[in-house]
Amino acid sequence: MNDQWELLLGAGLGRGFIGTWVESDETDIVAALLGADPTSHQDCNLEAAMAYYRPMSFTERIWAGPHTDGWTHVLTISGPPPMTDRLTEASLRFLQVHTMEAQVHDLLCGDGVTTTWATQRWYGEVIANPGSMLEPYLREVGRPAMPEAVHSGSWITEPEHHGRICLETYLFLAGRMSGRFIDREWLGEKRRLYTVTPQ
Repeated sequence: MNDQWELLLGAGLGRGFIGTWVESDETDIVAALLGADPTSHQDCNLEAAMAYYRPMSFTERIWAGPHTDGWTHVLTISGPPPMTDRLTEASLRFLQVHTMEAQVHDLLCGDGVTTTWATQRWYGEVIANPGSMLEPYLREVGRPAMPEAVHSGSWITEPEHHGRICLETYLFLAGRMSGRFIDREWLGEKRRLYTVTPQ
């Protein structure tokens, strides 16, 4: 498996990445549930969509399309993370990964009934609620190795790359649940760029 985050960085998404994986192959419906104006769409590749890349700007745009059978991926090109309430109302499962500069936010996940967070603990460990749809995949990840300084009683609180470890775990979970990891072919595919109407 390629390093997904390195590929996303290479595509220019280092200042902010908001990716939402939704269990539905109805791209236009998913986009509409996230507030997209259906008349605004234009088909384009990621390179063309990135001309509008403005993390957290006032104008909201998403780039959405098929991810794998039964799943749609939505990449926020500009503006804040899309509101996911209507995905839950439509009983759709989803995962949302959100970074801003060096900060990695907790993983937002919906099981079609409720929305919860998979939270970060020291040293890159990710914790989900008991019975969460993430549990089987988190068992695959296992617990991260603790730095030697922890075992020696040092005052170190967390490793320098804590956020990166959590981010890679989040991307792994999204790939395992949806059945596809981000790769160069994924980056080269055409999807639809929409303008989002604030809800």
